[in-house]
Amino acid sequence: MSYLTSKQVRERFNIKAAATLWRWQKPTQKMFKEPFPQPIKVVKGSSSLWDQKEIEIWEVNFFR
Repeated sequence: MSYLTSKQVRERFNIKAAATLWRWQKPTQKMFKEPFPQPIKVVKGSSSLWDQKEIEIWEVNFFR
């Protein structure tokens, strides 16, 4: 299982502001049929990481 950092996710989708990624995750967002997958925290206080496979599935189903 591999993980992506916030920076890697933003680069993948050409997102300039971290707030955009945050908005995509909101259940109330209206851009996509389903919100962007939520990050996971490995330990409390750690950086947010996203499951790469989960991102790829979301991308195929809702982004393209």
